[in-house]
Amino acid sequence: MKWFLKALVVVALTAVVFGGGGYATYLYFMETEIKLAKEKGAPVPVTPELLDPTLVEYQKCLQIEAIGDPLATRRSYLEFIDAYPDSSKFEEARNRLGALQIALLLSPRATPEKEIYVVKSGDSLTKISHRLKTSQELLAEINHIEGVNLRVGQRLYSVPAQFSAVIDRSASKVIVLKAGEFFTQYPIVATLGSARVGAQKKGSLPPLTAKIHDKSAWNAGLRVNFGEKGFQASSRLIVLQPPNHTLYAVPADPAEIMPKPNSGYGLAAEAVRELSALLQKNDTVTIR
Repeated sequence: MKWFLKALVVVALTAVVFGGGGYATYLYFMETEIKLAKEKGAPVPVTPELLDPTLVEYQKCLQIEAIGDPLATRRSYLEFIDAYPDSSKFEEARNRLGALQIALLLSPRATPEKEIYVVKSGDSLTKISHRLKTSQELLAEINHIEGVNLRVGQRLYSVPAQFSAVIDRSASKVIVLKAGEFFTQYPIVATLGSARVGAQKKGSLPPLTAKIHDKSAWNAGLRVNFGEKGFQASSRLIVLQPPNHTLYAVPADPAEIMPKPNSGYGLAAEAVRELSALLQKNDTVTIR
């Protein structure tokens, strides 16, 4: 047990003092311990990297993220997820990648996948969204636009609205796909009515393909429409067809007034707001 206690001390101290570099120190320390154990004929210590050799590669992703280059960070997580689908850090890497991708998308900054459009005389969000194959709500979220008024010469960032979603009941999360590829994911934090999450019983129904039937926004108990005052700060509902699978916001403030569905899946208010921007009416949502 002496080697184990020493390892714990080294890990704790190096993690506090050196962060990512501390983990490298820990690996060096454990390599030395393993070498000495082999020389003495003693049992070889079981270390995290022996149990899961991908931890070293995951640490590289964290180090790149710490540098502060979001595009390089995104690339490193994408490569990690593609190369190590069985890693113990796979879900954590997807969570970090998803948070990064949504942050890059919903910000008025250039990224390789965004198109820049310069507003011309006679333009409106409706016309521009049709031209660019996106939605008004997504344009507003990306460019942090309040209301619907534009000015000539204004630069707008845009991406095509190519999103779909999966309600993964067994994993208690909603996964967003962009052109069929993983984009981000959100935990389901509550359920209502017949909606259930967690391990599914044997012989459960096959996956169900639903469509987005309606999206609504609520502020102080009143429904508000896109472009109206209060829309940006509103809580959202995303109603699916067939029914009983509504995605609804669980407000941070219990006193917030908004309707609740008879049955559905609750997510953090910010998560439903982002989903509302990504998904359009009639978009596909798979429930499995």
